[in-house]
Amino acid sequence: MLKKWWCISLMFGILGGLQGCEGVGSLGNQVAEGKAFPEMKLVTYENEPFSLESLRGKVVILKLWATWCGVCREEAPYFLTFSKKLDDSVVVASVSVDKDLNSAKEYLLDHPNTFLQLFDQSMVQTKLVLKTSVIPQVYVIDRKGILRYYMVGLVDWNDEMLKKMQALLEEND
Repeated sequence: MLKKWWCISLMFGILGGLQGCEGVGSLGNQVAEGKAFPEMKLVTYENEPFSLESLRGKVVILKLWATWCGVCREEAPYFLTFSKKLDDSVVVASVSVDKDLNSAKEYLLDHPNTFLQLFDQSMVQTKLVLKTSVIPQVYVIDRKGILRYYMVGLVDWNDEMLKKMQALLEEND
């Protein structure tokens, strides 16, 4: 009997882990596919304020992650490979939600990339604006600032996803 409960607990633990690193995600009331993506008060790794509004006119992949998130770490090399296939007019904004910016900086020394690096300390803006505390999350925002795709957990960065990005670029020309 104990073995049966242990197996059931293990199964739920694995399934929960596939969703993301903290809980089950849902979009807040003000964030929805097809609606304007809200402004978030983020900072660069140099601790300078950064406005997502400054990216208007570009397709943006906004990716929330943390160094302590196993799913984020597992997905990172696949996302990096995918990002290299993207058109130059797509901006990949990587938002660390770590408690300490130095953790993210140290991680990037061993896992470099060319993404726009942003920081949301302890998920303050993520919780306040997006009404969620789950990572990893990906928001694809079109040139007009409209949220087009939202994904939580481990994402399959495949050719179908690349076609979606290319379609967005063509649609907004």
